[in-house]
Amino acid sequence: MNKLADRFNEGKPKYSLIDLPSLEVMVRVLEFGTNKYKRNQWKRGLKVTEIIDSLLRHISAFLDGEDIDPESGISHIGHIQCNAMFLSYMMNNKPELDDRSREVKDG
Repeated sequence: MNKLADRFNEGKPKYSLIDLPSLEVMVRVLEFGTNKYKRNQWKRGLKVTEIIDSLLRHISAFLDGEDIDPESGISHIGHIQCNAMFLSYMMNNKPELDDRSREVKDG
């Protein structure tokens, strides 16, 4: 009987659950951004509300039936995925850029 090597993966993320082909359009948007700006320059920091504004613009265009972003020529879905990744990155790595309103609401 062949015994497999020991592995201590309990509690570690199972990246094999990700469908990488579904993320290809996001990679295309990142490549477009690399040509327009610089590679990974977004990691320097973006205000959270600016990311949300862009995310919502792409969601709105997609909801209105527009599949392809006119500027990039790439699917709005890729832009939505990028903005979601940017938002996650900023919240995890640059919380000082969280400029959401913290107004107290009545009632």
